[in-house]
Amino acid sequence: MEHKTNTTTVVKTETIIRDEKFADIETSSISSLDYDAQRLRNLGYKQEFKREINIIVQTGFGFSTMGVLPNWLVGFSASLISGGPSSLWWSWIVVSPFVCCIGLSMGEVISAYPLAGGIYSWCYMLCSEEWGPFMSWVSGYINIAGMLATSMTLAWSCADFVYEIAYLHSGVDIGSQGAQIGLYCGMLLGATLFSYLGLRLSSILNYFLIGWVSIGTLVVVATVPATAPTHQSAKWVFTEFINRTGYDNNGMAFLLGLLQAGWCLIGYGASAQIVEGTKRADVTAPRGIIVCVVGAILQGMILIIPVLFSIQDVDELLSSSHPVSTFFQRASGTPAAIVFMVILLVTQFGCLCNNTLALGQLFWALSRDGCLPYSTFWYKLDRRAIPVRALLLEMVICIIVIMPSFGSDIYWQAIMSTAVICVNVSYGKNSNQILP
Repeated sequence: MEHKTNTTTVVKTETIIRDEKFADIETSSISSLDYDAQRLRNLGYKQEFKREINIIVQTGFGFSTMGVLPNWLVGFSASLISGGPSSLWWSWIVVSPFVCCIGLSMGEVISAYPLAGGIYSWCYMLCSEEWGPFMSWVSGYINIAGMLATSMTLAWSCADFVYEIAYLHSGVDIGSQGAQIGLYCGMLLGATLFSYLGLRLSSILNYFLIGWVSIGTLVVVATVPATAPTHQSAKWVFTEFINRTGYDNNGMAFLLGLLQAGWCLIGYGASAQIVEGTKRADVTAPRGIIVCVVGAILQGMILIIPVLFSIQDVDELLSSSHPVSTFFQRASGTPAAIVFMVILLVTQFGCLCNNTLALGQLFWALSRDGCLPYSTFWYKLDRRAIPVRALLLEMVICIIVIMPSFGSDIYWQAIMSTAVICVNVSYGKNSNQILP
């Protein structure tokens, strides 16, 4: 009888220990998968993806998708007309706290609802039964529009970086809209093919990107000011205001300058789309979002100051058809400029791959709930649990929508603005969905 009691005590003790491990983020992979699958089942869905993503990849995915290093440089020349250098710096300071607040609220919600639909799914969960379907549908389509515009802008800037590298190497400006659109389509195809390889290869990519972006940022911020022939004064960097927008109101010009920071500090919500492939998602995902947002803000501060101090000729940058390469060339010489542009190109393509994967997951999540036309067709996964049809759908849409750029040189800037507006509106809607 005493032996039986001891045995029972041992069993209870083992059960308690097992439950404690089950609640710990560092549980064994089997327990973690069982826990995540059960959480998903409690939310009304079945587990359909392998849980292959850890905290490092989750953080790196959001950080790489934001892509501060290439994306800030993509528009910094155009933003100089909307407030000048002071606007570029102070707009970052103004926008960053708001982004932190959104990131914190997003982390809180994803810890309760770790679903691949992200904002779309959260709106449904947080709304009443009466308003839930409508609000989630609206949020989902706004988010899709924003992420499609983001993919298009990323692919376009990748093509532009290739152009600029060729210009630095040969000194010949190709200047062909058709060639740029061809490169754009090639970038989209490459990102789609990479996304077809699945979450495991995406994990490897993001391990690489964390190191590449960190080292690349340090190389740029150390080399550019060290090799620049002249430097701007602190007064010019922090107080010089330039308004060449065509508006007489300087306040309006400053507001337009906020677009630069707004463009760079989006994309962290894309990490929600891979959450159903994340181990212990209710803890890993929110931590990843918060860390990547803080990391991106700090990266931007480290990058902006050396770049602004190293500008040689503002008028030349504003008139140049290749402002980024012109800036690097004047500051550090042609060979170094080519190296810097390669760093930007690789980083931007990784950002495009991540956004493509996240958008494919979002299309799949919407079709899972019947929110897309012919949802049963788009919902189907291949034998490796890859939403191939959803990936092809987004690629075709991005190619079709860019075609009007044949008739307008600034069309892609409108696409970039669409990305900023739609993504941030969808982020904001998530914070206002507790309806009666």
